[in-house]
Amino acid sequence: MAVKFNRGKIMDYNSDRPIESANQDLLGRSTFSKQLAEAIFKYGSKDGLVIGLFGKWGTGKTSILNIVVNEINSLSEDSCDKPIIVKFSPWNYTDKDNLISLFFRVLKNKLDIDNDEEKRKKIRKALTDYSDALDALSLVPMVGSGLAILLKTIAKAQGAELSKEVDLDVTRNQLEKVLSETNQKIIVIMDDIDRLTNSQIRDIFQLVKQVGNFPNIIYVLSMDRNVVCRALEEVHNIDGSEYLEKIVQIPFEIPALMKPQIREIFLAKLNDTIKDIFDDITWNENYFNEVFNNCIEPYIKTLRDVNRVINTFQFRYRLLYKETAFEDMLALTTIEVLEPQLYQWISNNKDLLCSTSIHSLQSLYRDKKDYRIKICNELERLGINVDEAIKFLTTLFPVFEDDIDERNIRYISSNIREAMRVAHEDRFNTYFVFDLSSIAIPRYIINNCIHTLDFNRLMVIITKINDDGNIEYFIDELQSLVNAIPSERLGLLATVIINRQHEFKDTNSARFYIASVFYKAEFLVKSILSRIDNENERYNIIKDIVGNITKNGLGVIASFINIIELSYGRLAGNEEHKDKQMITLEHLEELEKTYVSKINEIIQSESIIDINYLHMAFYLWECLDKNRAQIYFKETLKEDINILKFVCSIGSRCDFKFNDYSTYISPDTIYKKIQEFDKRDLYKFTFDDQIKLASFVLNYEKSDNSYGVDEKLAKELVNKWKNS
Repeated sequence: MAVKFNRGKIMDYNSDRPIESANQDLLGRSTFSKQLAEAIFKYGSKDGLVIGLFGKWGTGKTSILNIVVNEINSLSEDSCDKPIIVKFSPWNYTDKDNLISLFFRVLKNKLDIDNDEEKRKKIRKALTDYSDALDALSLVPMVGSGLAILLKTIAKAQGAELSKEVDLDVTRNQLEKVLSETNQKIIVIMDDIDRLTNSQIRDIFQLVKQVGNFPNIIYVLSMDRNVVCRALEEVHNIDGSEYLEKIVQIPFEIPALMKPQIREIFLAKLNDTIKDIFDDITWNENYFNEVFNNCIEPYIKTLRDVNRVINTFQFRYRLLYKETAFEDMLALTTIEVLEPQLYQWISNNKDLLCSTSIHSLQSLYRDKKDYRIKICNELERLGINVDEAIKFLTTLFPVFEDDIDERNIRYISSNIREAMRVAHEDRFNTYFVFDLSSIAIPRYIINNCIHTLDFNRLMVIITKINDDGNIEYFIDELQSLVNAIPSERLGLLATVIINRQHEFKDTNSARFYIASVFYKAEFLVKSILSRIDNENERYNIIKDIVGNITKNGLGVIASFINIIELSYGRLAGNEEHKDKQMITLEHLEELEKTYVSKINEIIQSESIIDINYLHMAFYLWECLDKNRAQIYFKETLKEDINILKFVCSIGSRCDFKFNDYSTYISPDTIYKKIQEFDKRDLYKFTFDDQIKLASFVLNYEKSDNSYGVDEKLAKELVNKWKNS
């Protein structure tokens, strides 16, 4: 594939397609492939055989199979018993198909195509009879309902055959006899098994288990062992490796590529890319070696990795090569492709990695040892290999290297500004400006939300943004554009945000020192409403929101009303703040009545014990209508499952304060109910709620009066419950 730019030369991208023949082999796999082909071709027994070809994604399994097929065809070119090679693609299998019927149909069709000899007619007939028998008796492993297939079989059998009894053993024996009488092997190749769903992987292996011992049929199964084992464990609840061993008689592991091979291929492709496209690139050889060893080589493990990095690099660098360092762009492109979490973390943490003014202030009182631990924990939470990441960061960012007290003997550019290194604060953003994936939401979508979309469309868009994990970005963008919102749309936007706020997810763990997305949204609504000059208009908007709120929004609107209460020094407020009073006191009292009326209306038909931010709704309700709130919660907490839901709604992830619930239920009772709860039903609770239940138990069992438990201990208790 080639892309022509207005300037420069043609860009030739490296194809990621599997190779078709041994002369295309760059990885030295042709010898192995030919030996495998010869072993299959010379297999002398008539017994069925199942061969497994195991390797990670990108290790060339499909390429090896292509060479194997070519080599078998070459070996059997002059043979009168040339094997029949059938590629059975699991990708053609859908949940509605009868898998085994599809399998035999593929075999039968292959025989039709290859020849019309008498013996093949016999095989085709035997295959058809056996497949029909399986269908009729509904013994085939199926995904979804078997009713449609059964009805099809019954309809097919109407007439003279209706009363004829189907004998599965007879048809199977006949098929085995016919297959055994021929000296011709049938080689069935199944590739990319690891790309199927778990249930489809299960069905494929049930198929192989059922037909694997047919004579003169050899199955070659290609897969990632770990992926398939995990899938089998999940659907069968057994040891996946043991199950696989019972199916696969001869396993072949594709050896991992040696680092020198990968290095040689990568550098050769990189050299071709630079030579063909750029004429005036300069780099420092010492620094390049440092970057390659610490920032590139640890991440590149397969030829697919090499091609993806080189292809992305030549596109990125073609756009930016006049303003960036060759070595740094290559390093960042490598993790953009192969370790995107680290790439995003770097792009979001300029002030931690460069000598900005904020960095200078933060580093004054920083303990280097504690700071290193904090960074490592942050990277680990993101699922990033910490050791590799630290090497990467300290190689590219000298300031960061000093901050975590990492001392390495390495090449250091005397002038990172002159070299246009990413470590210079004025160059940092240039390396990421063309990274379109970092723009979570295009500005035109933000503008549409502000200016044109109606209520229903806004609800859909914001829900999708939240589901995609981009709600914080959306709120920050909207906050920066509050003054651009047309006055006639202020109420609409405030209403939509409050209606969806209970669903907002905190997903941005790649930056430090950020406010909760919940409170960011709350501040945004305040900013929007403060744009409305007329107090009556503000009140009517808030009142309409409260009057139309669903049960899931009770906690959100309670928190918002509480802010207004505090501005008047009410409830937990100590003093009045007139500048923060969005509505009059008279209107506030009317709003209280509306809220109480709404919550009483909702509890007539729905339980609110499991809503998000229950503690906020509970607090305001108790303040405004204590008697009714107490009656409701005491009645609701008579059911054991509601007690556990209450703990999950009121408690925090690793802390639970007894005073929050002691009026309604004793800690002793809660502890007892959690202990009595059948731990086999833990799956009914989210993992976060499981941690809350465990945290309560650990808090209860503590000998001192302190609050809070180690999250690690809570996780260990959850695992103990599951294992028991």
